[in-house]
Amino acid sequence: NIYVFKGDGAAGVEATFDSLMAGSADEPNALYGLVAQAVRVSADKLTYRFELRPQARFHDGTRITAQDVAFSLTVLKTKGHPIYRTILADLVSAEAEGDDVARVNFAPTRSRDLHLIVAGMPIFSARYYANRDFEASTLEAPLGSGPYKLARFEQGRFVEYERVKD
Repeated sequence: NIYVFKGDGAAGVEATFDSLMAGSADEPNALYGLVAQAVRVSADKLTYRFELRPQARFHDGTRITAQDVAFSLTVLKTKGHPIYRTILADLVSAEAEGDDVARVNFAPTRSRDLHLIVAGMPIFSARYYANRDFEASTLEAPLGSGPYKLARFEQGRFVEYERVKD
């Protein structure tokens, strides 16, 4: 798990997770919907509502929900690597408004680009981690949703990923 302090995470594992939005290398500070199909921003720019695509799925076929988004941001802020805890310090809350809308609230003192960072954070399955310790060091491949999934590995030697068909 590269998102916690304990252990050494596998190189490339971040490609196994999708995020709300994704950027493009030739457009700095521009993001496009990935798991989110739309975002609504409050007038004071402290509340963002991400509307999720109904097609967004984890590798086991289960739907990515707003509860997963809220869980992911909360667990990174409270149990994540100290880098994530620091980055997310001005994240006030992340909550689900039903299955389709994740509401993210920021502190008035937030950095001007925190919303961009939050939109690019990995989304974890709340259901998957309901009976697993997020902070544990393990050799079990996590349930992801990104373009790649773990195919095989030999601890200390190599990690091999395979492209997800859809």
